[in-house]
Amino acid sequence: MRGRARRLAMPAAVAGFALLALSGCTVPDGIDRDLTGEWRSMPEPVRWSPEVGTCHPGSFRTDSPLFAYQPVDCQLEHVTETVHIGEFEGGAADRVTPPPPGSPEWRDAFAECDRAAAGYLGADFRHGHLWLGVSVPSVGGWEGGARWFRCELEPFDAFGGFPKSRLGSLIGALEVDSELRLGCFQATFTDDDEAVEEMERWDCDEPHNAEFVGVWHGPDVPYLDADDEDAAERVQRGCRGQVAEYADVPVDRNLVFRTGTIAFWMSEQEWDNGDRGFRCLLWQDRELTESLAGAGTAGLPIR
Repeated sequence: MRGRARRLAMPAAVAGFALLALSGCTVPDGIDRDLTGEWRSMPEPVRWSPEVGTCHPGSFRTDSPLFAYQPVDCQLEHVTETVHIGEFEGGAADRVTPPPPGSPEWRDAFAECDRAAAGYLGADFRHGHLWLGVSVPSVGGWEGGARWFRCELEPFDAFGGFPKSRLGSLIGALEVDSELRLGCFQATFTDDDEAVEEMERWDCDEPHNAEFVGVWHGPDVPYLDADDEDAAERVQRGCRGQVAEYADVPVDRNLVFRTGTIAFWMSEQEWDNGDRGFRCLLWQDRELTESLAGAGTAGLPIR
């Protein structure tokens, strides 16, 4: 009933004003017929947009309302860093609401973020203990005309951990040897040897059994589930190819006898959002005391 009453009130007020205007009634002293008085005109709305190179103390979120945008100097402790600002265009920009995670528009945004992050860091973000996310305007911001998306990098333990705060910018962070770069590890496995139980960072000149070799990018297909044997073998073949390129050994029928591999899966949601890059490591059932980069067949003999 409240809605109905409000609708009826407007015509009555308008009709009354029209009657006064037509009647030619005199205007009381002190009234100048200027309905605006001396009020200042409202300023043009300024559309808010985030900036590249800003750092943020809060955890990552997929939407970016203005109240949550509180950037800090990157030399201060922070969690995420904005590495690129993109723009939704075409049909994506015509949407009534922001593209949701898992949508084609979101995957396109992630692909742009992926390329931009590599340029910002100096290498694929998956070469480091880093995670990449896409953040879009809030519903209110979208309704106000915002069509940008943010690309956010977040440091974390790539093999099972939580976001970590850091000091300093990530610009060029993977161009140099740093604590962020993936290197050598000591891997321990579950009793059935089917899954990695723990990955400890290790200096390559200290005894270890695993080493990061590169990233294999999966095809545009439904999620490759690690519990599916065919999907798992497909990913392992891709990672063996990365081992061959890294260690400079031939891709042939003997490759499977030269090395084992460890592949780390993204979640199904991350896959749907566009992340198809598997971090790949070589694994040996022997003790290694140096990197196998470019080691050739002598470094990875048939076993």
